[in-house]
Amino acid sequence: MKKLLFLLISLLFISQIVKAQYTQQLTNVREQANNFIEASIKKDYKTVMHYTNIDGFPKGKLIRMTEERVLKILQTADDQMSQQGLEIKSIKIGALLSIIKVGFEFQCTLEQIKNTKMQYGSIISKSTLLAISEDNGRNWKFNDATGRDLNDMRKIIPHLSDKLIFEKVESPKLIKDPIIKK
Repeated sequence: MKKLLFLLISLLFISQIVKAQYTQQLTNVREQANNFIEASIKKDYKTVMHYTNIDGFPKGKLIRMTEERVLKILQTADDQMSQQGLEIKSIKIGALLSIIKVGFEFQCTLEQIKNTKMQYGSIISKSTLLAISEDNGRNWKFNDATGRDLNDMRKIIPHLSDKLIFEKVESPKLIKDPIIKK
């Protein structure tokens, strides 16, 4: 009887520890995702690179991406957006879509909602932010999966779990600026 009682108390204690760890992992991924998107909007490339999973970029004929190549890709994309008159006004983290442990790493997907300013209004779009942690959820690296689904991302990062949930691809919503008559 004492052994059974000890076993039950031990299981209860362990379940509370696991729940606290999971809560901390969720707090960490949301906080770090917000740091990542804030740096992206401000074009703080040093911080963006700190939170970027460089393995999540298409390699083409390359064996491995380098930080220098990824930085160049990000800067070029930002320059092209600016030349087209587009500016990301805000990105918000929405729902946690999934979090899964695969081997020694955690994989997570989050909904992200972007507000992109353009010449005659704004575009509101939903997409997926992929997060990977190799240290039990303390530190996370991110990839913006805009325009990609799980199968597309698994071509780039083959070890991604097939159980991850990605935001359903929807057409962006256009919000036109009001016309002011003089």
